[in-house]
Amino acid sequence: MLYSEFIKINTECPFCEPKKIEEVIKENDHAFMTYSIAPYHKHHVLIIPHRHTEIFDDLNKEETIAIDKLLKVGVKMIRALGYNDYTILVRNGGKNNKSIEHLHYHIVPNVTIGDLEHDNSQRRIMSKEEIFKTIKDFKDLKIEDEL
Repeated sequence: MLYSEFIKINTECPFCEPKKIEEVIKENDHAFMTYSIAPYHKHHVLIIPHRHTEIFDDLNKEETIAIDKLLKVGVKMIRALGYNDYTILVRNGGKNNKSIEHLHYHIVPNVTIGDLEHDNSQRRIMSKEEIFKTIKDFKDLKIEDEL
């Protein structure tokens, strides 16, 4: 299924719905890291605050610190998987600027996000097997973290 089709049929916030434990790579009291269901790259991960908010400015101090810690752990993991280059992206605002209104951060290895460098191909939803393999790649890493 193409991501554009998934967004049309998705009626609830996928980040607020109950999550299966295997979908969470790392977690702390205020945020969690998971895979991107329609990635720009195989190891594309998301950092998401637990509390539903659409706007960066609405994050409180504890959430900001928790997200920062997960971003740093995510970067360590991306590097441990062998990538030196990555993009960290956050889109602020409602659906005009992003497909999911819940604020979230992307860490994408080896891909330039933007009109000039990205090939603009249709993103597709990963299969259960691809999701399992991606989660396993991250969970197999031995990364020291302070969450």
